[in-house]
Amino acid sequence: MLSVYDLAPERVWRHLDTCQFKTFLHARIPRVKCRDHGVKQVHVSWAEEKSRFTVLFERLGTEVLKETNIQGARQILRISWDEAWNLMERAVRRGKKAKKKRVCQQIGVDEKSLGKGHNYLTIVYGLREATVEYIGDERRKESLDGYFSGLTGRQKRGVQAIATDIWDPYLASIREHVPDPEGKIVFNRYHLMTYMVKAVDEVRKEEHRLLQKEGQETLTGTKYLWLYSRENVPNKKCRLFSVLRQLRLRTARAWASDIDIISSLSFV
Repeated sequence: MLSVYDLAPERVWRHLDTCQFKTFLHARIPRVKCRDHGVKQVHVSWAEEKSRFTVLFERLGTEVLKETNIQGARQILRISWDEAWNLMERAVRRGKKAKKKRVCQQIGVDEKSLGKGHNYLTIVYGLREATVEYIGDERRKESLDGYFSGLTGRQKRGVQAIATDIWDPYLASIREHVPDPEGKIVFNRYHLMTYMVKAVDEVRKEEHRLLQKEGQETLTGTKYLWLYSRENVPNKKCRLFSVLRQLRLRTARAWASDIDIISSLSFV
């Protein structure tokens, strides 16, 4: 039992509304003096340390934030933008602190555009668990390093597969931190297809310019034909596409090479 040393200045906490009226708790929290630890402020049961809201209000605020964005939560709870962000950040910290350490055997790594401009986040998620495991600023090697540096050796060895974009900084980080990386990297189908389709289109554009100089319009109007896989070519275009593929065109060879590569790979 410790004696009261003094009373701190009055503090105010936002509490749950009463009959739709804003409600606040006011209190002067006592400080006690400990022989071993000096003067300490008493912890109150209705609020977390340094919070401007009661525990019950924070619980409500967290549930609202899960259902809407910052602007929506701000309007519903009648708080400022900064207060809404603070509520969310505190909820995230509590969640991360309570989260148990585990091995995600199958993880995905992807980038997410943040607002306008070239602002990105790096996101790591558990494929089986359907959970976000890590968020890092930007999309550099160091962005993903932050995730792997927080894992133990056992956790790194427990990773069985990593689905990722063909992005050199991510691949460099995986190869540096994960044992047997080449046997665990699985390229994301969407991103790989994007690169390969773009490569075929570059070949088509270059060949089209050369043919036009010779007065040939063989590739005119065929841009979107080369974006199809063999089984997805529209019926009305099948005959034309078959004829084009039989011509001695670099574009046709590039398309066929992509089809062969795609059929030999594994995707997620």
